[in-house]
Order: sequence, then C-alpha cells, then structure tokens
Amino acid sequence: MATNCNDLIRGMNPDCSAVNKVGGVDKTVYVGKKANMTFTTDSNGYYSAISMATIGSLPSYLLKFTGKRDKNSWTAPLTAGENVNTWNHTALMALYYSNPTELDTIEKLCNADDLVVIMQGNDDKFMVLGAEKGINASAGEGGSGILLNDTTAYMVTLTGEQKVMPKMFSTTPTSSLATNIAYLDAIATY
Repeated sequence: MATNCNDLIRGMNPDCSAVNKVGGVDKTVYVGKKANMTFTTDSNGYYSAISMATIGSLPSYLLKFTGKRDKNSWTAPLTAGENVNTWNHTALMALYYSNPTELDTIEKLCNADDLVVIMQGNDDKFMVLGAEKGINASAGEGGSGILLNDTTAYMVTLTGEQKVMPKMFSTTPTSSLATNIAYLDAIATY
C-alpha cells in the first residue's frame, strides 16, 4: 500500500441522502476532450464551472449521448500502489445507433484520446470522470443479439488511471437538477 504524506483531516457522518442514495445512471452522458476543458473548483470541492476552449475561431463543445435510463454506469476502483494509490475511472456507455452517421460517431469516440465523461446519477448528482488525465476506450461490444429483447446497443467502456477519485459537478452546492442540466446543455451539442 502506498504511503500518503497527507494527514487524514476529517471523519464522515453522512446524512440520509448519502446513506439512502439510489444507484444507476441517467440516459444522457456528456463527453469532452480533456485538452478543451478547464474546470473551476468551488470552496466545497465541486467542479462548479467548465470552460470550453476555442480552437481557431470555433468554440469546442461537450458531446451529448442519449440512450436509455439505467443502461450506463461508472466505477472507480482503487488500486493500491507502491508509490501512490490510483483510481481507475471507468465509464460504461450503451450507445444506440440506426444509421451510418451514428456508427461513425461510435467509431470516432472509440478512437479519441484523453476524454472526460460527465454522468448524471439517478440521485441527480453529476460525476466527472477522467478530468485529471483523461480516459480512453478500453473495450467495446455490440451486435444483433439473438432474442427479440436482447440489447442491440454498442457498449463502449472508457477507462483511465487517475490519482484522484471522480469529482462531482454542480454550479452551486444547492443547484437544482434543472439548473445543472441547463448549464451542461448550454455547452453541449449532439
């Protein structure tokens, strides 16, 4: 196990919203290129603003992927290291397609480097994965299925080792879900 030179500075006494938090992820996922994103952290530890770079004369955007509720997920397992502990940020996305343009989008996503993923949990909190070093496609699987109710989505896994846990996004600690969605949608496109 890694030796941490930082002291443990506080304990935890979570409120009911943390103890009784529901699992799962909403149907919409936001993806951006890490190089095009700058995060502002507020005094509570939230990413409270995301600045998108201008490339030449064109602004960059988050890309919005919409599928089905409870088909996407994220994890961040800890890896104990000799020098430092790390978290492997993993985003699993179910991508639904019906035309060549959508297949091309999946292909380009799988070949992109250093991405950041923002997922809305069913608890209405937004988690940011890969903001430190980016995450990349590490697995993908799709097909026709056999039975009528088999999935036909292409399942893409994006992973990347980070020195920090995933971060939470909220424009303010008390922002409503609608406010946070409006903020993200304003810097996003399909």
